Amino acid sequence: MTKIVFIKQGEDFVRITSEGHTGYACQGEDIVCAALSALVQGAALGIMQVVGVKADYRVDQNKGSLSLALPKNLGKDKQHDCNVIIKTLLASVSDLQKGYSEYIEVEVK
Repeated sequence: MTKIVFIKQGEDFVRITSEGHTGYACQGEDIVCAALSALVQGAALGIMQVVGVKADYRVDQNKGSLSLALPKNLGKDKQHDCNVIIKTLLASVSDLQKGYSEYIEVEVK
């Protein structure tokens, strides 16, 4: 199972963590894991390359983990843009989780 956690401070998202392999199918054939990975990595690219935020982004493929932490004191505009991207990710992941609830857990803290 993959657990993806969205961490907030007040109304702002500050961190995303994803850990574990979904276990839907064998490695290399797991469409659920591939979809989830594409969503999370796409959001990370949007934050880092489109918005231009130097986030702390770490991936460990062996552990099936990914984390993205936003720097403190982002300007109001960049924080807004990051929130829009992360809210979109949350909506997308939550929708995927509805169809594959035994493989994906979503939490907002």
